Amino acid sequence: MNDIQRPRITPGARIDVPVAVIGAGPVGLAMGNELAWRGIPTLLIERATSVPDFPTCEAINARTMEHMRRWGFADVIREVGFPKGIPRNVRFMTRALGHEIFCFERPTNEGFREQLQDITPESGVWCPRMKFEPVMRAHLESYPHAGIAAGWQVTAFHQDADGVTIDVETVPGDNGDPVGKARVRARYLVACDGAASGTRKALDIPMAGSFAEGHNLTIYFRSAELRDRLADRPGVMMDIVNPDGRANLSWVDGNDHWRLIYHIQQDEAFEPARRIRAALGRDVDYELIGVRAWAGHRVVAERFRAGRVFLAGDAAHLLWPRGGFGMNTGIGDVVDLGWKLEAALAGWAGDGLLDSYAVERRPVATRNVEEAASNRAEDAGLPIPPEIEADTPAGAAIRAQLAGIIRDKRAKEWNSLGIQLGYVYDRSPLVVAEHDTPVDASPTDYEPSTTPGARAPHLWLEDGRSMLDLFGRGFVLLRLDAGTSAGTGDEAPSRATALRETTASETVLRDTASAQGLPLTSYAIASAEAARRYQRRYVLVRPDGHVAWRGDVLPDDPSKLIARVRGASR
Repeated sequence: MNDIQRPRITPGARIDVPVAVIGAGPVGLAMGNELAWRGIPTLLIERATSVPDFPTCEAINARTMEHMRRWGFADVIREVGFPKGIPRNVRFMTRALGHEIFCFERPTNEGFREQLQDITPESGVWCPRMKFEPVMRAHLESYPHAGIAAGWQVTAFHQDADGVTIDVETVPGDNGDPVGKARVRARYLVACDGAASGTRKALDIPMAGSFAEGHNLTIYFRSAELRDRLADRPGVMMDIVNPDGRANLSWVDGNDHWRLIYHIQQDEAFEPARRIRAALGRDVDYELIGVRAWAGHRVVAERFRAGRVFLAGDAAHLLWPRGGFGMNTGIGDVVDLGWKLEAALAGWAGDGLLDSYAVERRPVATRNVEEAASNRAEDAGLPIPPEIEADTPAGAAIRAQLAGIIRDKRAKEWNSLGIQLGYVYDRSPLVVAEHDTPVDASPTDYEPSTTPGARAPHLWLEDGRSMLDLFGRGFVLLRLDAGTSAGTGDEAPSRATALRETTASETVLRDTASAQGLPLTSYAIASAEAARRYQRRYVLVRPDGHVAWRGDVLPDDPSKLIARVRGASR
């Protein structure tokens, strides 16, 4: 890569790049990191010239952290995020400084990682966007073949049989400088340009679902006094339940920054001072940082692809923030798309490989959009008796009754490992499905499985790596041998050994893959626990870590399997 120049835009320039990305928010940066990690020169085109300083997302889920692990900066995200030692408790309160109704007790960031280490090498973290986005940006810019054109916007694009021509210009500033214009030529264009995606509109791709199901107001403020007053009630979030209205208070940075979301009517006055006072229950010293109104949607684009242009993230789906699924779903999009673009650029993609992006990701987006809407509906449906704040036995009884409803109805919002790790691409044309009936995956519970289309399970290897660390660079064929050791009783499962061994039949499969251009590495895994968890003797894993095929013997016609998983019609 030393001879590759970093893609840059200057006024009057005409530059060529394999992939251009519109937008350098979290999803655009994830797309850039995925492509750059794969060695693909990439240019991100971003209107803004600074990192957003308004809180919009804090929950990075376990699967996203696994991707960040592969990209090489998961540990950095953990260090810059929420302070260690603070539990991620969620409390339901009459007011932030009023009566506690119920608390979902949850571990710290580091506690979650320890708790889930048998399922994932990472687990999710609570980390504000203004902390993790600079890490993503810095890592992307460490690649000599990746660039971010900040302060530039796309004015038009058109595509032909060979690529996409993109017209860009500088975003007008306040200093009166003339507008600079340039042209970018890319083989493919990925639109990560957000909810109001100009790319989606230019392609005339409609959104299916329900817009503006509810209106909300976010109030961002700083208060050290509130931090001190809540010292005996640690946690990351409070749901405010009282007759004056519903609100949600998030501890953004574990110090003195807070985000308050109020459910409002469309034309209702903002009145941040009144709302802060009402949500907290008493006056505290604070500094108002900003106020923004927004609407909650439940929509998914009808198409994720138009020729050489792809939609990802909020450009493709908009959902309620309940559950923290939005950004994480978008990052799942670009990981699915990244290896397919690499295959197309390298020449081994079948004619149906890029079409499989929407086939795989649109059902995931639809499920997550609906689950987020379900969380919002359960929250909005909580009964709020007028006596809920009364300092009386009757008031205490009302709060106890509501606590039972919250425990039964609201737990799933913060118990979403099924959403995070359990989605299955079993209807994909790239996957050799074993059943005609689609997998009915739970949004809450996750059970490791090698069902074709599922995320390949994590298991610790003897050298300290996760089994997931074997995946990413092309396809991987695993041969699972029981070995001689396994956890029994209360023992921790034994770690597995990964060896690059090849049998004669595996050599045939590898030679067949090589003949079709598909990169394939094979490992022999010696572990009874690995054999149990992976369920078949042979498992073929895609570059994104999802299972493409499994069986106890290799197929008699390996060329058919290789053609299938690379999206080729024979």
